[in-house]
Amino acid sequence: MNVVALAGSSGPRTEMDGSIPVHRVAGWSRVLTRLYVDPDKPFHPTLADPGVVRVLRRLLRELRPDVVHAHSWMLYSFLPLLPWEGTKVVVSIHEYGFVCPKNTFSYRGGVCSGPAYLKCVSCAAGQYGFVRSLALTTGLTLMRPWTGRVDRYIANSAATARASARLPGPGGAPIAIIPPFVPDSAFGKLPRGRPGFVPPEGDYLMFAGGLGPYKGLDVLLEAWGGLDPKVPLVVAGVRRPDTPKVFPPGVIVAEDVPHREVLRAWNHCVAAIVPSRWPEPFGTVALEAMAAGVPVVVSKVGGLRDLVVDEVTGILVPPGDSVALRRAMGRLLSDQALRQRLGGAGRERALAYSASTVVRAWEEVFRGVVLGVKAPSESSSLNVDDGEQAE
Repeated sequence: MNVVALAGSSGPRTEMDGSIPVHRVAGWSRVLTRLYVDPDKPFHPTLADPGVVRVLRRLLRELRPDVVHAHSWMLYSFLPLLPWEGTKVVVSIHEYGFVCPKNTFSYRGGVCSGPAYLKCVSCAAGQYGFVRSLALTTGLTLMRPWTGRVDRYIANSAATARASARLPGPGGAPIAIIPPFVPDSAFGKLPRGRPGFVPPEGDYLMFAGGLGPYKGLDVLLEAWGGLDPKVPLVVAGVRRPDTPKVFPPGVIVAEDVPHREVLRAWNHCVAAIVPSRWPEPFGTVALEAMAAGVPVVVSKVGGLRDLVVDEVTGILVPPGDSVALRRAMGRLLSDQALRQRLGGAGRERALAYSASTVVRAWEEVFRGVVLGVKAPSESSSLNVDDGEQAE
């Protein structure tokens, strides 16, 4: 396998990640470096980049891959090369970037009903400014007819499949769904002791994710503030420009916690709270907590409403509703039997997202697109991923 990604500030190069060559390429869009939030995390434009197209053409001739597995906007530099003899293209839809220039599929504080040119330009201007919004939206609009050259689209949830339904897939076939997998370590295969960033003993509620309003942190703090009695609230995540400067007493803030330590922390909390306002493409945080046997309270939005069955594997609440969120947390804190029932059922549901199950599904996809010519273990592949999306 070979991986192609955009080069950051260090420039184009090929490096090894274990035994896998990683080709970091720099196209014409490199002149936009000063516009990136982080120059080491560039994003591909929503149009084909001639410089990237040239590099991809060279790599296709050299490597002759059976399958190109593409993600995000770098796909647009591959589409002009299609069809390419002997190579099939599978695209992962694990976000909303193919239909939404903001990549959030949100509009005026709620879930977007679908893209429209002027609507998207106006909406995205609040995030990028008018000029960047116009450029990104125009690119998405111009490239949409080209996306019919893809052999197979795979969404990570029903939410992303629904949002991306306008993509002109091959033969009008519906978008298939293969969810992310939860690592085996999430199923309790971790050291038993509590990680250092949580209370050393006693109950606590836990949130993990971006420390901003789009993840519903403000709603959570308001809901938690009205709990009686209170238990500590642990919030683990990455600070953002809109992260609160001060947190109330009883809230433990842990920044940039290693993923393994977050998984350990789920095993000791009373409940996991995922109060997102935006339509989460999937809801990996909730799944990892479910795998640990922890009851979850999540917003009824995006992939979360498909992952969690209300009152069976967790509790669903309306996004942005602090009263409903407080009521759900209070129920779990006061009812141990409810916690055990929801946690046990959640863990059973999470087993369907184990690595072995999901990997088999992907193997079937790759086997199908190459028409059974080679088994996946025998096929070469080229994984195109531009990493971080536009901030």
